[in-house]
Amino acid sequence: MTNKPGERQGIKATETAFDIIKTIHEAGHIRLVELADTVGIANSTAFSHLTTLEELGYVVKEPDGYRLGLRLLDHGIQAKYHYRELLDASKPVLEQLVSETDEAINLVVEEDNHAVYIGRLTGDRGVPTNSWVGKHKQIHTLSAGKAILAHMPENQVDEIISQTGLDGVTAETITTREELESEFAEIRERGVAFNNCESHESIRAVGAPIILNEEAYGAVSVAGPAKRLTGEYFKSEIPDLLLGAVNEIELKLAYTDN
Repeated sequence: MTNKPGERQGIKATETAFDIIKTIHEAGHIRLVELADTVGIANSTAFSHLTTLEELGYVVKEPDGYRLGLRLLDHGIQAKYHYRELLDASKPVLEQLVSETDEAINLVVEEDNHAVYIGRLTGDRGVPTNSWVGKHKQIHTLSAGKAILAHMPENQVDEIISQTGLDGVTAETITTREELESEFAEIRERGVAFNNCESHESIRAVGAPIILNEEAYGAVSVAGPAKRLTGEYFKSEIPDLLLGAVNEIELKLAYTDN
């Protein structure tokens, strides 16, 4: 039997355990019955999984329900360590961008066919969004994500799209391969990608890829309220700052590799 693209092939019990972790993550705190209903399993099955996860330190039982345990923090920090060279090279550059723009600055990589935030700084004018370090988002919805995709081999882009699709998050999200391919050409020509309310109705962003040895290591983006990121500030000033920033990161990474 041949598996269809995107079809899960793993062990059901493992999948259920991680569905439970994901559900607790999204809820913050959640009671057993609600969790079982959300995951779609029997209360007894949920209790068995939760008991095991609690014994291992991955969840904590409290009066108002279950929450995630700090054992996951240990794993998360170790996972982030994989990107230590990129993080080290980017840190002072992101800090400089914050001081220059006072907006939200993001460092994004592609992993598991998604855009993942591995660094984020917010200036005094930066607005809260549904993005944080560790957050996974559909890669085609973000300026940083499109900047990375535009510099990937076509077969890799095909694989990502086959796994995640091109769902529309807002009315402005690109949802066809043809539109995406057309934008890729513009991104490669101008060096930056724009997010014009494609991931959130009230947020615009500009992203630029970090390229080393013709490979996109990640991308940096500047995001802010759509009503503030307009005109030359959005189309010219921020892109110019970003291009200088990623070039500095690229030079630091090249020096580190040598």
